Amino acid sequence: MDPKRLAEEAGVRTDCVRELETVDGGVLYRAEVDAPGDVLILDTDSGLRIAAEPELVGLRLESEALQAARAAAQAIARRLTLDSVIFLHVLRASRGYMLLEALQEAGYSTSEAFIRVVYPSAPTGSHVSASPSVVLARAEELPKGPASLVVADTVATGRTLVAALGFLLELAEFKGARVGEVHVYGFLSEAGVRRVAEFLQGEGVEKVHFYAIQDLTALASNEYDMPLYGPDLPRHKSGRRATLGGVAAERTLERMLPHYFPGMDQPGDWSERQCVLYNGEGYERGRVREHLERSLRALDELLEAAREYPWYGDWVDRIYVKRRQALLQALQERSHCVRTQ
Repeated sequence: MDPKRLAEEAGVRTDCVRELETVDGGVLYRAEVDAPGDVLILDTDSGLRIAAEPELVGLRLESEALQAARAAAQAIARRLTLDSVIFLHVLRASRGYMLLEALQEAGYSTSEAFIRVVYPSAPTGSHVSASPSVVLARAEELPKGPASLVVADTVATGRTLVAALGFLLELAEFKGARVGEVHVYGFLSEAGVRRVAEFLQGEGVEKVHFYAIQDLTALASNEYDMPLYGPDLPRHKSGRRATLGGVAAERTLERMLPHYFPGMDQPGDWSERQCVLYNGEGYERGRVREHLERSLRALDELLEAAREYPWYGDWVDRIYVKRRQALLQALQERSHCVRTQ
């Protein structure tokens, strides 16, 4: 499939994306979208694998995430303008992005804050009409005076991150720190970026930078799934056909086309793809098998849905076979979280 044609038929916006600079292991693009702040997209081989391969879990995910985070850390380092850095962990899943480790490798010392936000009334896989609530917050000694805030998180609607940021900004002010700039890295939807950017603008934060893995995702009607493009599966299952398209560089789209199955949630169940999760009080095991089983079901349902769209062709079937075989193989494995010497 030609990426230009696919972009037109699936609604992926490529014309608002411009190459900005290279980093070790990747290319950084700027996206001109309707959101305050500097919206950047980072294309790396590791980011591509994480986004397109739901079978990538456990220690292999950790390794690929660290590689992608090293490229992100380099891009962030070029834009940090304040000496003090606060790193915000949005629990439980954000530590899986490995950004803190990458920044530490690059020589940065940070103060750490931990905030957990939950949706008490929301079913798994949906944030529609649910209200976020901060249930845990911990922070070590925060720096006095101006500081940069760095956070890695999955930003779908943006409500989780806005709740965490609102709590942290108040806490920082109470402790004598003033957040002058914010850097957000992870899987980011365009809608979520807009919500977070507008919130920070309203809070008087002078500089806001976003670093999206591979693309600015679309957002499905369940306000949870974050595809690059493809059927809106929740809506399709209710009998209403709709297609979704995100924002990506044409070159990135071309690179992802042979691997990404249309409509798949790129971060997947991000927490459940990981071996170990920190909840602010202790550690939990990620439910890797549940993520793989859910991904397999979604893949089968999306194949049926994809056949109704003009961009469908044999190339979609080939991706389906590749992803399905890989998911089945991953389900047979028992060593996703076993470290070898």
